[in-house]
Amino acid sequence: MKSLKAQNHPLSDSRYELDLLESPETGIPFSEKLAESGLFPLKPTQIEILQLNLGKMCNQVCKHCHVDAGPDRKEIMNKETMMKCLEVLRQQDINTIDLTGGAPEMNPEFRWLVEEIRKIKPQAKIIVRCNLTIILANPKFYDLPEFFKKHKIEVVSSLPYFTAMKTDAQRGDGVFEKSIKVLKMLNEVGYGLENSGLTLNLVYNPAGAFLPGDQEG
Repeated sequence: MKSLKAQNHPLSDSRYELDLLESPETGIPFSEKLAESGLFPLKPTQIEILQLNLGKMCNQVCKHCHVDAGPDRKEIMNKETMMKCLEVLRQQDINTIDLTGGAPEMNPEFRWLVEEIRKIKPQAKIIVRCNLTIILANPKFYDLPEFFKKHKIEVVSSLPYFTAMKTDAQRGDGVFEKSIKVLKMLNEVGYGLENSGLTLNLVYNPAGAFLPGDQEG
């Protein structure tokens, strides 16, 4: 499957998306909803989290992906931009850094960035939004569970459903099996285990207009 950009789909253009959101056909325009809430024009009240999208490059193409990531997307954050982000961290009282993508681990400066963040904010929460399968995509990623553990990274991992059929339908054939294998690799270094101090969260991605089932189930 190709990304929307590679398909020349109109939804790959953010300007088209914004025009669509503001059109009468979609209901109340976003700007009007902000005004109703007293938040127009939109501006921050405070900064708690710095989320960095390290690029649209990904080893998967998922139907629900809001950034249209995929192997054919070569846009990534360069080191110069990362250094500017690090300067923001030095200047601001921000204690949660959220690294996302694409697959953020595919950015060649990913590990360097994590190490620099730890130097600046030793006690900060660093979140990595991991699609799981990236860890098996190439031998150079096999040690990521240990790297995550070393830097006390909170892993937010994508697992659309607890059955192979629905997960593979959304993310591609074989993704469920690989995801379970990687979850076990994370378990082996302590993730998801009580009193380990290593947090592992699973993200449910609904394939329709319905909510997930009970977490215990």
